[in-house]
Amino acid sequence: MARGTATEEMGRDLLDVREDDYEPVALDPEHWQMAGHGGFHFLEGEAESDGGPGILWYTREELGDFVLKIDWRARSATDNSGVFLRIPALGTGNPDKDWKPAVDLGYEVQIDDRGRSPETGGEGDSFRTTGAVYGLAAAGQLLSRPVGQWNTFEIEARGNSVTVFLNGERASHFSGDSGRKTRGYLGLQNHSPGSRVAFRNLRIKRLQ
Repeated sequence: MARGTATEEMGRDLLDVREDDYEPVALDPEHWQMAGHGGFHFLEGEAESDGGPGILWYTREELGDFVLKIDWRARSATDNSGVFLRIPALGTGNPDKDWKPAVDLGYEVQIDDRGRSPETGGEGDSFRTTGAVYGLAAAGQLLSRPVGQWNTFEIEARGNSVTVFLNGERASHFSGDSGRKTRGYLGLQNHSPGSRVAFRNLRIKRLQ
C-alpha cells in the first residue's frame, strides 16, 4: 500500500476547531489505568507501550461527542497499536480478559502500517491499516510518516460516526449503527511483546 495524499473525493470535512479550543489531557499514571498484560512507560509527557495485549484507559471521564488530537510514533515497521474511543470501564482482576470489552464494545483507530489481518496473517488489509476504524471503515491510503517520525491523529466522534484524519489528510470515515455506545472512555493499546508505540500531546475538544 503506497504512501500518499488523500484523494480529492476524501477532502477535508472535519469540524474546523482552533488549536486553542482543545483541552490537554496529561499522559501520566495518576489518571490512567491498565487492563490486561504489559503496560506503558511514562516519561516527560510521553507514554510508550510495552508488552501486551492490554489497554491503558483514561479513568477521569466518559466522553460523548468530541474531537481528539494525539501524536504517536512507531519504533518499527512491525509495531501495532491503536487509539480506542467510547470504551466501557475496564477491570483489573483477570488480565487475560479484562481488556477485551474495549475491543468488543468500543471503536479502535488502528496503528499498523502492515495492515495485518489476524484471521489470515496476510498484510495489506485496509480495514486494519493505520488510520482505519478497525474492522468498520477502511483506510483509503497509508498516510503515516516513515518509522521513527511523529504522526498526528485528528479524530471526530459525533453520534454514530467516526472520522479520522492522519497528518492532515482524511484517512477513513465510519457512519452507521455499529451497536456500539455513543459515550465512553479513551484508551491506548499495548498490542504485544516487542511492539512499542509512543504517544504524546493528547488534547480534546468536547462537542457536547
